[in-house]
Amino acid sequence: MGTFGQLRDVEKELINDMIGTTLPFSQLARKYGVSRQAIFNFCHRKGIKRPKREHLENHTENCSICQSIIRISKRPQSDFISSRTIKEELAIEPRVWKYHIRILRRDGLVPEKFGRLHSKKVELAYQIYFKKILPVSTIEKQVGLKNLHARIRDHKASGWEIPDPLFTYDGDARKARRKIKTREENK
Repeated sequence: MGTFGQLRDVEKELINDMIGTTLPFSQLARKYGVSRQAIFNFCHRKGIKRPKREHLENHTENCSICQSIIRISKRPQSDFISSRTIKEELAIEPRVWKYHIRILRRDGLVPEKFGRLHSKKVELAYQIYFKKILPVSTIEKQVGLKNLHARIRDHKASGWEIPDPLFTYDGDARKARRKIKTREENK
């Protein structure tokens, strides 16, 4: 007996599930022990019109994940929290994160730049950068990151609000000091 025969036995229950709920085909397929495609074909053959899902109008108000993401986005310097940290904190999968953050950005409930950092090292570097008065090169060594200057410059160019580094690197002045020092040592 094929999948159509399996579904014939539970036809009334399946039709009630398809008309009365907005469960995706994959969940219905698991429930009835057939493939998602078999559920789709059954629906198509019977001409069943599925109810539309409530399209995200009240989603953010009722969704605990969205509310948690909004709460995190209100923290100071939340643009500099990596998406990995947020996913770990909320214990959610990447696809769940993408779904919810897309809705929240579209509705303007979180800043556009929130969750755009992907590297935990860059996140840690920014935390140190904002909290401690250290040269960028020292932060790079502490975190194990290369070229933080370039990342800061790129993020500034993209519109991120990042204060200028307290210490700037002046390679020419450094070379001049080194030359003077070697001259004094050679005398």
